[in-house]
Amino acid sequence: MDFHSFAPFMHEWLYGKGGYYRHALIGTSGDFYTSVSTSSFLGGSLAFYLLQLLEKGELELPLSVVEIGAGSGRLMADLVRFLKDLSVGVFGSVRFVCVEPLGELATLQKERLAKEGIQVEHIKSVVGLRGLNNAFLYCNELWDSFACELVQEGQILSVKDFKPVWRNLEESELKRLEGFYPVGGCVPFAWGEFIAHLYQSLEGAKWYFISLDYGQYGFEPISFRGYKAHQVLGLEDILSDLKGLYQQCDLTYDIDFKLLESLFQAQGARSIFYGTQCATLLKMGFVELLNLFAKSVPYATYQKEALKAHALISPEGLGEKFKGLIVSNP
Repeated sequence: MDFHSFAPFMHEWLYGKGGYYRHALIGTSGDFYTSVSTSSFLGGSLAFYLLQLLEKGELELPLSVVEIGAGSGRLMADLVRFLKDLSVGVFGSVRFVCVEPLGELATLQKERLAKEGIQVEHIKSVVGLRGLNNAFLYCNELWDSFACELVQEGQILSVKDFKPVWRNLEESELKRLEGFYPVGGCVPFAWGEFIAHLYQSLEGAKWYFISLDYGQYGFEPISFRGYKAHQVLGLEDILSDLKGLYQQCDLTYDIDFKLLESLFQAQGARSIFYGTQCATLLKMGFVELLNLFAKSVPYATYQKEALKAHALISPEGLGEKFKGLIVSNP
């Protein structure tokens, strides 16, 4: 199995036949867990923010709610549950869409959402979003699932027969890097094409897009790692056993939100907000939502759910390490 650079190898690892994301173990009993596994108030905050945008006239009904990379479908189920509870007459004017290229995950999402009484449409790529008038889009830990190149000290990683080989960058690769990282790092070239297709597909629509992921604002040296049974595998651990680990663990890297924001802006998008996950959820109405919840349930129930929700904004938990970016059309 030979690859001239690492990104195609990583793509096959995650998405190919038998790829990791086709059988990924996510949650407290799996290889890793996300904010979605922690509290339903992540979906609740998205629903609350959506309703604020409708009230302000930033978005209008009928509306398409779109999750890109929905995993098991839990986040959308949480969003819909809160949307029903928080509003009157909105749910019937909303179309729910999952952008999901993997058939196994699309089936999983349909089954979970059907149990919640939610009809969801599936499309394989963002090109299928053409023709929308109003859209509320979001993703959680999407951007680090794009295959990346690994570049350092003028060299790029390739794979030959499951062995890592660092080779000198070719002239064409150096030129391509000018728009990303001249010094290297984890380089997600696929972001640019994806965002361009997304922006073109949403032409003529009013839309907001919320991204939540692990990372920072600005360049960071190679942060590539894997997760297996909640154990972190460093780059050297992975490279020393490419064949044994192939398609058996998650691969990820820190997101450079400055780069992500710049790619959206290059297409003409407007940047609304960037901050920690804590700050992002507070902007979306997290505190107001908790206060409403407190008034509608017994105190014991509120205490239990508020404790789980606090992990989403806690600096010691997910609130500081994860970040959020909100962009919209001009």
